Amino acid sequence: MRTHESLIQELRALLPEYMAQKRIVVGGRRNRLIRCINPDHRDSTPSMSYHQKTQRLHCFGCGKSYDIFELIAMDYPECDSFPRQIKKACEIFGIPFPEGFGRTDPASEKTVQVRRGSPEKKAPEPVPAADYTGMVEEAVAACGTGGSYFAARGIPAELCARYRLFERDGRAYLPLFEGGRCTAYCARAIRDGVQPRYKNSTGSMGLFGVDYLKGEGQGGELFVTEAVFDALSIEACGRHAVALCGAGNVRRFLNLCAENPGAANSYRFVAAGDRDAAGQRMNRELREGLEGLGLSCGELMLPGTVKDVNELLVADRAALEELLMQAADADRLAYAHTSAADAVSELLDASIRLGSRQAEPTGFRALDQLLDGGFYAGLYVLGAISSLGKTSYLLQIAEYIAANGTDVLFFSLEMGRLELVAKGISRTTWRLDPSAAREDAFTARQVLRMQNQLPAGRALLLNRAIEAYRKSAGCLFVREGIAEIGAQEVREEVRQHLRLRGKRPVVMVDYLQILKPADPRASDKQNTDRAVVELKRISRDFDLPVVAISSFNRENYRSAVSMEAFKESGAVEYSSDVLLGLQLAGAGEQGFDVNAAKTRNPRQVELVLLKNRNGSPYGRIPYAYHAAYGYFSELRSSFRP
Repeated sequence: MRTHESLIQELRALLPEYMAQKRIVVGGRRNRLIRCINPDHRDSTPSMSYHQKTQRLHCFGCGKSYDIFELIAMDYPECDSFPRQIKKACEIFGIPFPEGFGRTDPASEKTVQVRRGSPEKKAPEPVPAADYTGMVEEAVAACGTGGSYFAARGIPAELCARYRLFERDGRAYLPLFEGGRCTAYCARAIRDGVQPRYKNSTGSMGLFGVDYLKGEGQGGELFVTEAVFDALSIEACGRHAVALCGAGNVRRFLNLCAENPGAANSYRFVAAGDRDAAGQRMNRELREGLEGLGLSCGELMLPGTVKDVNELLVADRAALEELLMQAADADRLAYAHTSAADAVSELLDASIRLGSRQAEPTGFRALDQLLDGGFYAGLYVLGAISSLGKTSYLLQIAEYIAANGTDVLFFSLEMGRLELVAKGISRTTWRLDPSAAREDAFTARQVLRMQNQLPAGRALLLNRAIEAYRKSAGCLFVREGIAEIGAQEVREEVRQHLRLRGKRPVVMVDYLQILKPADPRASDKQNTDRAVVELKRISRDFDLPVVAISSFNRENYRSAVSMEAFKESGAVEYSSDVLLGLQLAGAGEQGFDVNAAKTRNPRQVELVLLKNRNGSPYGRIPYAYHAAYGYFSELRSSFRP
């Protein structure tokens, strides 16, 4: 004989089966992780698992844990007490609910626990399913189907006859049939003075139109409403509909769909809840639940002038029919819009819009020629070995773009802002130094540690450089952060820049491999791939250029630039629009000495174009790199293939 405590333990152990009904597998030998079900925890990676010993789901991300009764309370809001949760669990798993469980003391409204050792009653035999068919047929024979109330609600006589709707003793009766048998009915007062207002059949209320979910189904659209009159209103317009008989019956409906996949898979479901909070919650739960079962679900968007489907039928039948048609055809219309022909108009609009926007010149003529004018919206990746000058090269481009009035948002993950400014002033002193040997120019270290007494000529040069840099760098915005900036922070900074400045910036990231990982538990390759994909999305979503620096693998330090040289190169190769590499002249040739090449002054450096999604596929541009001052000068002012 089962005690109440043993029943509770038996139900607790059924948590994996309960989750399986929701198409979520927990427990077992592998005990895989699932996404946390805590609605307040936005779990981007699975962090919840089932603990066999405690028979609870636990999230190591937010710390929340749930047993089966807490899950039932979440899924069934009406189960707001422990006895109701026990009863619902018994219903779900076909276990008899013992009489006397959770008796309530009227004086205190507290649950009276059954004392251990008290004599237990034998669990009652399962009660046969109710059958009100005889009562309904007798009433129809006496009163006929339909009536003035149904007519006033817009329900035609044909539907009243099909569903055996009738009026009797001041009430309208709406029977619920399953397999030809009436299992329940709703009865509502339609005359003043008739009490109570609602007098339904005893026991739990089933679903109206449940036979649509039997066998192989009928195909097409199946609308899901809260109330029977709403389902009848949709059927009056020639469509199929079921009614949940309350927004709280979503779980029962989803269980029926899971139990009858042949019928469920024949439909495209459309949630048609009321325009109140309960109806919108029902629509959301239906969409999420059906999508969890792999089923399609749209939503009927009622106009703001009505509260439910039946009210719209009575007010404007033609408007309801049009709304139903739009909802029914929404998927087909959306799919038709994915054709290439439908994209032509979008292409022309985008072409006209983009044609009015010029590329952002880089300040290097040969590079601009190779890139068809400079930087366009898209993802550019620049790679090089360590200490070759990739940051100086990109910073020189950033300063040129900013000096010409375009905003640049530069994310420095390795150097501080003052160090970058010092490099910019150093570069400017080299450019402004009138002497042939540039002996008066300042290195970045000298700018950072300025001497009190300087020769007049050098002091004048430094002041000129500082003023020139100050005037040209007003559009250059530096964001520094070691291990603090990831791709998501880049997105947020771009959004804030647009809000505060009202201008699209050129975004530069130095450099990819030290962006904050999206998932600390993932591998370096996985995090780099995610960062590259997210930077690509940023360029697309905000319609702007994103230029990111990438380091090279150590085994490629003596080799010529290639796609294989990029660290974690999978996503870099496939997601970038333009892929560039800096290399020392002679790299890859027999006898090449990387250290000797680095000590040359100036260094002979080449920029190699490895990929260009919308232009020249390959190119090579030579530079002289004055490393002490971070300055690149072109050895050719035009690109020659």
